[in-house]
Amino acid sequence: MFKVSVIICTYNREELIKRSIKSVLSQSFTDFELIIIDDASDDKTKDVATSFNDSRIKYFKNDINRGISKSRNKGCQIAEGEYIAMLDSDDWWLNDDKLKRQVEYLESNPAVGLMGTGIVLYDKDNNFIKEEIFSGEDNKIRKKILSKNQFAQSSVVFRRDAYIAAGGYDESLTVCEDLDLWLKIGTKYQLANLEEAMTAYYVNPDGISKLDKKRLNKVTDQLIEKYKFDYPGYLRAKIKSYFRRLF
Repeated sequence: MFKVSVIICTYNREELIKRSIKSVLSQSFTDFELIIIDDASDDKTKDVATSFNDSRIKYFKNDINRGISKSRNKGCQIAEGEYIAMLDSDDWWLNDDKLKRQVEYLESNPAVGLMGTGIVLYDKDNNFIKEEIFSGEDNKIRKKILSKNQFAQSSVVFRRDAYIAAGGYDESLTVCEDLDLWLKIGTKYQLANLEEAMTAYYVNPDGISKLDKKRLNKVTDQLIEKYKFDYPGYLRAKIKSYFRRLF
C-alpha cells in the first residue's frame, strides 16, 4: 500500500512523457505508485513509459481509445493510495518537494479534500510564457471558481475518499471534466492551493479549435448553472461567460 497514487494519462506522447515521469521519480516524497494509463497510443509511448527501472511504475494500455474521463477514472479505480495526484503527460512538476508539501498539508488539514499549486506556462520550445498563482484559501477559491477554474489538473492532489464521495470524473464530459470534479469535491470538502508555482503547464502549439471553444463555453455554462447554489459569484460568472462567447 502506498500513501500516494500518481496517475498519468497519455495518448501518443512519446516525445513528452519521459519528462513527466522523471519529474515524478525525482520527488523527495517517495511513498507513491505511478500509474500510467495509455489510451491506445500507436506511437512509442509504451516503450518510453516502460523504460524506467522502477518497481513503483505500473503501466496499463487501453484496448481502444476511451477518452480522457474514462482513462482518468480507470487510473483512480486502480489506485491504492490514500491520496491521488494527477499529472498530464505533457506537463511536469517543477519542485521536487511538491508531493511532500501537499501531503503534509492534507495530513494536517483533514477537512481539505483537494489542493493544487500555482503553475508556470511554457511553449513548445520550453520558453517561459507566464506564471499563474491561484487563490490559496477555501473561501477565496469558492468566490472565484465559477468564473475561473482555480485548479490546474496536473497540480492537484486529492483524497481518494473525496474522489469516491464525488462520484469520480463525469464520463459524459469531454471538456471541463476536471472542473466538474473539483466542484463536486468542494460540495463535501474544503479546497486549498499552495500559492507557489510548482507545476509546469505545456501550452499546445496547435491551440484549441473553434469547435472545441464552442463546446468548452457550452459546458462551462452548464456547470455554472449546475453549481450556482453551491458557490458564490453566480452573476459574475454568467457575465464573464457571456463575454467569452463573444470572442
